[in-house]
Amino acid sequence: DTPKRKAEQEDRGNCLAILLEPAGSSLRASDGREVPFTRAVLSLHNTCAAEMINLSPHATLGQEGGTVQDVTHVLSGLPERFPSGKMVSWDVYDLLLPAHLGTASKVHMFGYRAALNWRFDLAVWAEYRLSADSPPVRTSPSRWVFRWSVPDPSTGAVVLTIEEGMD
Repeated sequence: DTPKRKAEQEDRGNCLAILLEPAGSSLRASDGREVPFTRAVLSLHNTCAAEMINLSPHATLGQEGGTVQDVTHVLSGLPERFPSGKMVSWDVYDLLLPAHLGTASKVHMFGYRAALNWRFDLAVWAEYRLSADSPPVRTSPSRWVFRWSVPDPSTGAVVLTIEEGMD
């Protein structure tokens, strides 16, 4: 590996931004009222000047006191080619939590309240190629710790706290 080759590898490793960001929304409660709810949105963004091919995201989700499970199968909807500037996003509450067997039945039975005050650990990484003959590039894992809570019971609004996770 020459210094130029190492720099090229580092540049390629930075071509994919993996983000977890809050997004305002609402959920319908069982009594019919709309509850303000901050969603966690997981996004992959091609920040490289080149198109990516064979983009393959991976994700694990762990619930506090529970098991860590591979939830990669819900990260679908990716095109075969991922052009420069393209972004794809998934809703963590709607897609990733139901994919985790430890939370799926609880959320199904108790609705959004089942996820309140639990700590979740999310790790996401991806593999891709810049051309058919280029070696595969694997990003470093991005990690977050997040939880939903109701800090002011008088409003009932569900807020989301996201922290960068540790390796």
